[in-house]
Amino acid sequence: MSASQEVVLSSVEQYCSEVARLPILTRSEERELVRCARLGDRQAKEALLQGCLRYVASVTSRYSCYLEHDAYLDLVSVGNLAIVECLEKALTVDNPVAYLYGVAKLAIRSYCYTHSQLMTQARGKPYVWVDSLDAPLCNRKGCLADCLVAPEQAPQKEQSDFARLYDAINALTPKQRYVIFRVYGLDGDAPEPIASISRRLSPTNPKVTTARNRYNIAIRSLRRKLLESGR
Repeated sequence: MSASQEVVLSSVEQYCSEVARLPILTRSEERELVRCARLGDRQAKEALLQGCLRYVASVTSRYSCYLEHDAYLDLVSVGNLAIVECLEKALTVDNPVAYLYGVAKLAIRSYCYTHSQLMTQARGKPYVWVDSLDAPLCNRKGCLADCLVAPEQAPQKEQSDFARLYDAINALTPKQRYVIFRVYGLDGDAPEPIASISRRLSPTNPKVTTARNRYNIAIRSLRRKLLESGR
């Protein structure tokens, strides 16, 4: 090819060439643009949108194979329009650039799902764009809500042994309940011997027999209440 001949680029090649020449923003530059954009700086907002064009073009190149060969620019327009429409909302989140990236990718994927016969959902299920469960089905009578299976009522679980045990403990007197909790460490602390418990219950007259009697009475009450509850 001679030097005098001009290279004619297609519209897709020309767009990709222009996007490739856009500067890549650093993290510090992105943070500064976000700060200015939140203050209402119009140029900062335009710079943020311009910084997302390279990502939109990259995602479009990945998904354009599912569409017709001349649909690349249409897919680019879908992604670019999505970031423009969601810019103000993106400025309210912690990472606006990442939010715009996600919005653009979601818009491109949704467009491919609704305009391509090659792209399907997982397990081979076709993508269905649902606006309402009352919308009529294609070539079928009824609506989407008629196809939904009513959830089965979960069987009621029987009360566990631990639940019955704690119900029985809560029915004891406060001092009996305290002795049981401290002997077995049911309150989260380490178990405590009867002698220490007796000093806590009666510091002036710490008789071990008093705490032992409360413990024995509490155990008998627990057994009786557990038997009554069906254990």
